Amino acid sequence: MLFLTIIDDDIIRNHLETMFILYSKELVYASHSILNDLYEAEDVVQSALIKISNHIDENTDIKSRKTKGLLVLIVRRLSYNIYNQRKRRNEISIDTIDQSLFDNNLFNPELNILRSEDRKKISSIMNKLNSSYIDILTLKYTYDYTDCEIANLLNISEGNVRTKLSRARKAFQQVLGGDLND
Repeated sequence: MLFLTIIDDDIIRNHLETMFILYSKELVYASHSILNDLYEAEDVVQSALIKISNHIDENTDIKSRKTKGLLVLIVRRLSYNIYNQRKRRNEISIDTIDQSLFDNNLFNPELNILRSEDRKKISSIMNKLNSSYIDILTLKYTYDYTDCEIANLLNISEGNVRTKLSRARKAFQQVLGGDLND
């Protein structure tokens, strides 16, 4: 239960520890039935407990059906989110593979070298950016997350995500422009 060390309030931490002891088997089972991955299911349960920490206080009845129901709801929602992300990544990979099978340029060594050089250049440009810009650009363009998903992951508003993306793109263009002038 190392994950509980991030909770500063002792009462909340004790509540979460008790909830983990009481409900973890059921919650892991619920998550595992969706994800079919025990380790990921355990991670989801820990994330759910951390998320619920914002909604409980010292007066919360942790043995109530309402609290257990909220936990189950959070675990199921997180599990479905992970499942859908995994599914979407697999679909993208299959589509990419299908397209590349019919791509005549796939076996063109010159084109492969150019692609490799482009990746290296993009990587070197990204390393010159602020780490928060790197994170948000990676989530958006490498992992294809929506603005809403990025907002949930980073615990910021969607408007803030759009603003950061805009600033990150401008910073990327400035670094790219600087490289072109060198």
